[in-house]
This record gives sequence, structure tokens and C-alpha cells, in this order.
Amino acid sequence: MADDSDTLLDAVHAAGACLADIRELAGKLAPLSAGQVESLLLRCVDNGDDQAVSRLLQTCAFNEVKLDPTVLCRCVGVCEDILDSAPCFALQDASTVQPLLAATTAEALSVERKLYAAHLAAELTVKFNLDPQPVRKVLWKHEHAALPPDYKLLIAQSLQILEQGSSPDPPDIPHWTEFQLSDLLPEHRPRVIVGGHYTVRRPIPKLGRNDPCHCGSGKKYKKCCYLKDQELLRDASQYAGTTRSELKSRPGLVDDPAVIYNMRPYEVKRLKPSELSENQLLTGYQCALQYGLRALAFDMLVECERRPSEHEFDPGHFEDLIEQVLEAGDLDLARKIRDHCGADSWYRPHAIQFRFDLLEHPERFDPLEHDCRQSVCGIFDEETEVDEQLTRLVYDCASRYPALAIVLARAAIASNPDRDLDNAMLLDVIRDARVDLDLEPWNDPAESLFDWIEDRTQLKEKAAAENEEVMRLSSRLEAARAALSEKKQSLREMEQRVEALGLKAEQSREPSQKADAGEHGLKTADSQDREETLQRLRFQVAGLKAEIGEQQEQRGQLRKLLEEERKKLSTLSTQRPPAEQADPDAEADTVAPSGKPTLPEYTDAFRKTCESLPPNLAAKAILAAGRFAAHEPAIWQQTKPIKRLSEHYRIRLSADYRMIVGWRPGKSLRILDVIPRQDLESWIKRHG
Repeated sequence: MADDSDTLLDAVHAAGACLADIRELAGKLAPLSAGQVESLLLRCVDNGDDQAVSRLLQTCAFNEVKLDPTVLCRCVGVCEDILDSAPCFALQDASTVQPLLAATTAEALSVERKLYAAHLAAELTVKFNLDPQPVRKVLWKHEHAALPPDYKLLIAQSLQILEQGSSPDPPDIPHWTEFQLSDLLPEHRPRVIVGGHYTVRRPIPKLGRNDPCHCGSGKKYKKCCYLKDQELLRDASQYAGTTRSELKSRPGLVDDPAVIYNMRPYEVKRLKPSELSENQLLTGYQCALQYGLRALAFDMLVECERRPSEHEFDPGHFEDLIEQVLEAGDLDLARKIRDHCGADSWYRPHAIQFRFDLLEHPERFDPLEHDCRQSVCGIFDEETEVDEQLTRLVYDCASRYPALAIVLARAAIASNPDRDLDNAMLLDVIRDARVDLDLEPWNDPAESLFDWIEDRTQLKEKAAAENEEVMRLSSRLEAARAALSEKKQSLREMEQRVEALGLKAEQSREPSQKADAGEHGLKTADSQDREETLQRLRFQVAGLKAEIGEQQEQRGQLRKLLEEERKKLSTLSTQRPPAEQADPDAEADTVAPSGKPTLPEYTDAFRKTCESLPPNLAAKAILAAGRFAAHEPAIWQQTKPIKRLSEHYRIRLSADYRMIVGWRPGKSLRILDVIPRQDLESWIKRHG
């Protein structure tokens, strides 16, 4: 059986990346069962034989062999080209999604191949109508990482596939699970390309065909090593005397770290620190750490430490390593590194010990995680309504851990903005804790957050009131419209009655006039009654018309009021929460920068005030002046014009202080003073 496997692998190695060769190879592998093919694949994966893995996957796609999902996903990290496995995934079912998700978090895969696995998982999730959230979580974790634009595009496409689902009009995004071999491979072998982005160096000496062979056999070169050397020439590297295959197995043949940078994870895994040059050890350490090979990274550092060098070894590498090992939860390796270096050799021993505690004694932190998780995820019950977890933790820590209490209080205020009374009390706790830390009690960032929450609440209440007024006016307008329609219908009926009576009166008047032609000016009793009725109806019609006119005028007024209320509501919906509602010029608009940046001039009043202010507030004022002068958008959003003083503006420094500047766009900028918020009105009157 072993001989048969070797024979088949020889055929796999001889096949090229073209349909003709894959078709021939498929005929040789057709008698094999799926299990036998998987054994060959795993053998090639363990050996890092990327070309053989690709040819076997392409043959499986041609023969429509459904592979075990775990085996197929292992091949994703080794196959020569990232898309070589795509046609095989078209044969898979819903059970493949879970192994693909495991591949997206495998440290031994490059980011490109992790995102490839996530994209395939997204396609299969939609194909088999599965829950998209597990795939979405994986993509979200990669979405905000520092990645090249093409990786970002791949993430966006995967999310779009999940968003569209089984829509009848899917997005115009290529689905890799729908690729055919004919889409990926040419019919015949392409021309062999030697080298790549580098200059090729000969791995063997240059000889003529009739020259004596370099091996010393005495034969002519063409009859001895010529054919074998042609294979070596096709595998030429950028270094003279070595091939690419030799460099992968023994990178220490050349003293160049770049050889290791280009290695795949399974190639890095086979490196032996003792065989690397001094310049390659740190590069090997970094690559091993990148692919989650932390034990190998530690061996690299140990080898680097023991080697004599003109540059002193930095033991800080071990601290960087142990931090990543602890973050990954590898407690055994972390203890091994600690034993090697000593427990007191770290730059931040307390931080390292805390991370050890997190792994060695997780039961101590589980209750804290439980409370924080309930608060962050919004899991509320009857007890939570009274005793919110973060708020309780603040009071638990306040007396002994003031800094921790401040951090938790900030988180509690941000997490529960609607708990006004609790948040006001938390501000008092923050002020007391700041005093314990020898800080001035005011101007904590939580106060600005609290002010913003209050302003936002007021804005919401105002918007709700405006919305209610809009609904009331809409109801009145609808009632007026219905009443007007009813009046118009009554008017039409009345006019029809008047017209009918008038016609009837005319018809009765003619016979009466013929019967009694001698009695001029006299009317019968019936004709008089009809005339009176007709006159009365005409008066009613006139009254109805007048009433309809009044209702139309009222309806126009209601429509105008409704339009005004809708404009107010639209303004409120786009308005930023007002941070200074008590200011005398609160109706002023935000300033828009114009003109070129101007060098600020500081007045004596401003300099004198800064000397009396707390250092942090004075620094904030100086920083705000510079940002205003540089036209930074963030500070301009905190700037309001003083309408009663032209070319004067106020900048919000904190909840209690404002900075006054005089600014002529593109011409001059004077930083006038910093005043308490409540003194703004008197300052305006004094300088008006």
C-alpha cells in the first residue's frame, strides 16, 4: 500500500496546473475511495507539499469527491493558491460551516486565508439558510483591524452576502463556491516562469553541452547531469548556489532574514533555531509569533540569547512574548518562560502577575465578569432595577480603590444614561474619589458626559412635545377637512333644491298669468309661499358659502401651523444636543471655519487668568486656542458666536468655564479671557 501511495504521489507531483493534466490524474485516482484520497491529502499537508495539495484538490473537484470538512479546511492553509480549494467547497453541505469558522480563528493561517475561509462560510451559510450571526461575528472582529484595502473589500463583500441572504436579486459579487475548474485552470500547461520579483541567480555553474560535467564523472555535460540541472534551474532563487526548495528547508544557507519573511506557517513550523543565522533568529521569532507558534518563538529567543553577538540581547523580548502567551491562555508555556527569566525580571511585574492570576484563579474574576456582562448586555431583572451591577461595584470600590471606582462610575454613567438620580450620586462619588487621588474634584470627564446626557434628555422631551403638537394639529386639520367636505355637500344639495324650486316657480307662474291676465301685480297664495321658500333657501346658501369660506381660511391657518411644527421637529431631529442651554446666547449657531489659520495673540487678562486656573483647565484653554487657530473641526463644534458683540466668540472648556476670543477671519485672532459660565452675561455687558 505504501508503494502504491508513493506511485500516486509521483503522478501528483508530475501533474501541472492545467485541465489536461488534471483530467489524466483524475483517471489514475478514480479507483480510490474518499478515505484513501484524504490520507494522501493529509500526508501532503503534514509535509507542507503545497503543489501536491493543490493538484489533489483539483482532482477531487474533477471527480466530484466529497471530502471530510475538517480535512478540506486543513488544506486551505497549505494549498499553493488560495482558490485551488474553492471548487471542492461546492460539493460540501451545511456541516462544513463550523470547520470553516474554526479556520477563521486559526493562528497558523495568514489573515488572507482566514478571510477566504470566512467568505466561504458566508456563502455556505446563505446557501443552506443557516444562522448568519456566527459568521458575522468573525467578520466584525476583522472589520476594524488595520488591513490592506483588498482585505477590507473582501470583508465588505462577505457581509453583503450575509445581508442579502437568499434575495431574488443577489449582489453582483463572485461566489467562490460556484467556480468551476475551467474558470481557474487553462487547458494546457502554461510556460514555466523562473524566479519572480527578484533577480535569479544560478544554483549551478554555467557549462556548455559538450563540456565535461561538473560532477567529475568525465562524461559530457549533456549526457550526465544536464537534465537534472534543468530542474534545478527552474527552481532557481535569488541567491547563487541555492534553490528555492533548499532555502525553504535550510534558510541558514544564506545570512538574509528576508528568506524567512516569505515563508508560509507550515514552513516556519519546521525551522530549527540552531540552524538559523544570527540575523535570522529574531525574524524567525517574529514570524513564529505571528502564526501562533509561541513555543517555537520561545526557542528562537533562547537560542538568540545564548549566542555571542556584538549587539547585547534585549531581555524585553521575553516580556513581550510572555504577555502574548498569557493573552492566548497558554499557562504551561508562560510558566516555562517565567522559570527561565525569573519572576522579578519584568519591567512591569505587577501586570504580568495579574495576568497569571486571571489564568490561575479564574473563579475570583467570574463574579465580576458576570456583573459587568449583565450591565453591558442589558440583562435586567427586578433586582437590577434597584441594584444595577456597575453602580454597586462603584460603591464597593470607592473606599479602598478610588481610581477603580472612578473608572467603573464613568462606565456606569455611559451604560445607563437614563438613571438620572443614580448618575448624579455617582458624580459625587467621583468627586470624593478624585480628592482621595490628590486631584481637584471638578472637571472629571464624567461631568461633561453627564451634561451631554441631560441636554440630550431635554432635547428628546422637546422633540416629543413637538411631535405631540404635530399630531394634535394633524387631528384638527383632518376634522376641519371632514367638516368642510360635509358643508360642501350640504351646499351642493341646497343649490340643487333652490334650482328645482326656481324652475317650479317659473312653470307655475306662466299658467297663472294666462288665467288671470287682467290682475296685474297679484300673486296666488301658492306662488307667494314658493317665493318666500326660494328666498329663504337663497339666504341659507349664502350663509353656507360664508361658513365654508371661514372654514377654508381656518384650514389654511391649521395647515400653516402644522408646517411650522414639522419644520421645528425636523430641526430638532438633526440638532446636536445643546450643551449650554442656560447661556445668555444659547440661541446662537455653531461657527463654521473660514479664512486661513491665524496665529493667536494672547491678552494680559488671559495670561493672568491662566495663572489662577487649575493646571489642567489652563492647559485645556491653551490647547483649545491652538485648535481654534488651526481650524480643527472638533473645537469649532464647541464654539458659539456672541450675537451682541460682533467678531466675538465663546468656546466651551468644561461645564463651568468658557473662553472668549475675538476673531476676524483670515486677519486676526485674540484670546481675550477665560471666565466662569455664570459670568458670561456680565462680561458681555461690560465689554459691549
